[in-house]
Amino acid sequence: MILDPASDWDAVVIGAGPAGSVAASLLARSGRRTLLVERATFPRTKVCGGCLAPAGVEALGNAGFAAALDSIEPRALDTLHLHARLASASYPIDRYLSIERGRMDQAFVDHAVESGARHLGGCRARVRADDSVLLESEGDARVVHPGVVVVADGLAGNSLADREDFAWRIDESSPMGAGAIVDRAPRGSHPEGITMRCGRDGYVGSSPLSDGRWVVAAALDPRSVRSLGARGAVGSVLAETGLPDADDHPTAWKAVGHLTRRRARRCAGRVLLVGDAAGYVEPLTGEGMSWGICRAAGIVPFADRIDRGEDVSGDWSRSADRMLGPRRLVCRGICGMARRPRLLAATLRVSRHLPLAGWASRRLCWSGA
Repeated sequence: MILDPASDWDAVVIGAGPAGSVAASLLARSGRRTLLVERATFPRTKVCGGCLAPAGVEALGNAGFAAALDSIEPRALDTLHLHARLASASYPIDRYLSIERGRMDQAFVDHAVESGARHLGGCRARVRADDSVLLESEGDARVVHPGVVVVADGLAGNSLADREDFAWRIDESSPMGAGAIVDRAPRGSHPEGITMRCGRDGYVGSSPLSDGRWVVAAALDPRSVRSLGARGAVGSVLAETGLPDADDHPTAWKAVGHLTRRRARRCAGRVLLVGDAAGYVEPLTGEGMSWGICRAAGIVPFADRIDRGEDVSGDWSRSADRMLGPRRLVCRGICGMARRPRLLAATLRVSRHLPLAGWASRRLCWSGA
């Protein structure tokens, strides 16, 4: 059996990424019998943007994850290097952390288990119409009826596939995401800080990890991806910023589809959505994970209300809008400029000579939830 048949769960968290582990840890520490399920088997290789924004680091500390974060030896980054066409500028940013997701996910799951949660890897979960959860693993299956269900299974999760009330609404014109981890610095990357190269076909970012490898992430125009492939679209961006024939960039990319999407609902009944599973917009470097972590950090009061039989769907969505709405507007604006390289290049040439440029760049960082 995948679980003791006699087990009962007050909370089931689906998805053991950062948001899921934070939610599971806090729910367990609130006294709930908490099950954290994940379809992958840990340790796993996970490719994403690779950075945590200051707000996410702060939220992890407040949730008791500071030691778990320190254990993976994150690398501090304090400069953003922007390139558009042949213009470039470097800006100071608040302390971002470059992280390797595979190590971080394992450390966070371990911390959730230390907090009292039960972790079950290699398990598929489906949320049914009555908010019960079907768990399937190694040919075994069981339905559980938790008091609260937290869905944190990301953009590619399918735990809500049977729930039309949570259907995705995807912006098919939005950029497509791709990422990779490479063993050496991609040509044109700065050895310290975050490097972003912006062109007509999208933008490509890179940042160093503490173990000497590099995370490379891209947001690419879907038309370019269809005509050139991910590698070809990345090559086009690099060539436009003065790096033709950059053959040291990855040959294999992990794609995540269109980046801008939202759910028809973020909450219904006993089901709460956090992280990318709740909706996503094209984020600035380091913000996607931080959004999910900050939302998960506030899960317990809503779980308490669900236990009392209250409908929290409206309040859960409104709290998300209050926390993330302004940041998502900032991201849309800046990422929109990143896809206009002529405008961005002119801005870079002017801003690097302005005394307030450093102050403004720090203000654009998400430094508090």
